[in-house]
Amino acid sequence: MSITKLSSALAFALLLTTPIYANAPPPPPVEAAQGVAPEIFVKSLYDTLAESESVSPELGAATLDSVVLAHFTPDLLALYKTAYDIPEPIIDGNVIWDSQEWDPKVEVATKTTAKDATTATVEASYKLGAETRTVTYALKALREGWQIDDITGGAGSLRKWLAEGIAGYKPQ
Repeated sequence: MSITKLSSALAFALLLTTPIYANAPPPPPVEAAQGVAPEIFVKSLYDTLAESESVSPELGAATLDSVVLAHFTPDLLALYKTAYDIPEPIIDGNVIWDSQEWDPKVEVATKTTAKDATTATVEASYKLGAETRTVTYALKALREGWQIDDITGGAGSLRKWLAEGIAGYKPQ
């Protein structure tokens, strides 16, 4: 079959099926596509990081990098990458644990405090020494699943912290 006849046949087939697709139900909501409760998503981040950190600090650092790359929203990831490339450290610790030091054996409790079809807020609480810490995650539902849009902990908002650090950087 020639290319012209193949193209014509394909165009005709698409024309015949158009009414079927026009009446098809809409795609499932984004939340249904990802299928994971927001608090389970955040808990899995901590579990993954704790497991890799218990193997070695190097694996823990590599896992943190992969979590950031896979689970930050595109604009938060762009801020993070810009800050990471600045020679003066803006990021000085683990942004998920909101700390420079943590115990990978610590139990983390998560709960969703707000949720709609496209966003969620999740609090993660854990003990760091004698101190109980709470880190709050602002999540967005994207086709890939939940993505972290901001993290707020003892140092404040990660997004704000990164933006201020980048704006304040003066190359020498």
